[in-house]
Amino acid sequence: MPESVVHFQIRMPPQQHEKLATWAKEDKVSLNLLVVGILEKAMERHQAESGTAKGSPAHPHK
Repeated sequence: MPESVVHFQIRMPPQQHEKLATWAKEDKVSLNLLVVGILEKAMERHQAESGTAKGSPAHPHK
């Protein structure tokens, strides 16, 4: 059964978008796949550092 997806828009400076797009192109992956991977790693690191339960919201700007 296919995994459901959520569409999520973010705003970012054009220069940041360009850097991410270049990174994705260099890695031969889609921009979406790159960003999802970055977010997954950040969430794993946050969970490991804070002991946050999987799926709990992160608050990186406390």
